[in-house]
Amino acid sequence: MITFFFTVARPSVTVKADGELSSGITVLTGQSGSGKSTFIKCIAGLVKPTTGSIQCDETTWVDRDKKLWVPAQERQVGYMPQGNIVFPHLSVEHNITYSKRGTPEMCDTLLQRLGLEKYRKTKAGSLSGGEQQRVILARALAQRTECLVLDEPTNHLDIKYQLELMTIVKRLDATVVSAIHDLNLAAIYCDRLIALKDGSVVCTGTPQEVLTEDTIRHIYGVSATVQTLPNGRLNIIYNME
Repeated sequence: MITFFFTVARPSVTVKADGELSSGITVLTGQSGSGKSTFIKCIAGLVKPTTGSIQCDETTWVDRDKKLWVPAQERQVGYMPQGNIVFPHLSVEHNITYSKRGTPEMCDTLLQRLGLEKYRKTKAGSLSGGEQQRVILARALAQRTECLVLDEPTNHLDIKYQLELMTIVKRLDATVVSAIHDLNLAAIYCDRLIALKDGSVVCTGTPQEVLTEDTIRHIYGVSATVQTLPNGRLNIIYNME
């Protein structure tokens, strides 16, 4: 479990957050510029909080009062950045093992698990967008992660690849925190949501607790109708005014 209490002062926004990340998928939601990527980069060790602390189980990653800072490469965190950031001239296999943390056996497992075995020797730059996202996910998992951090993993993907990628992530036995814009996609796959507005946490909870018509109006400034489907999932319809 990851517990956190931090403030990050950035030129565009000051992010203030406290809470915990447990096993399953936690989705960060909010408008562009609300602080989602900054939040994620703090957990991944790519941005240093101005104040506060971050702890993973019994290990302290950040304590600004004690001037303690564990850099990204020493945290057991797999980070999947925005965009299809593969090494295009390297094979899929070499993309996955690039960090040198994983073992050949782990690479074999990930290739099979993510449906990439037939592309093992293929240059990553020749793959489709959805396939490249799976390569990036495999590279993140090869870090021997305790936590997987995904920054807008479904951006620029067709609906089919969005669903494929999130289904793979959902099946992982890991603590996952992800920024996602699509509220319906978040409602399908996440266990918890953290809603951000202007850098501050507005509310946290299950999709049913967070994705209410009032909260959507408050965060996004739009009117929406939230339906509960027979299977218990939410369906959000945006109203044109």
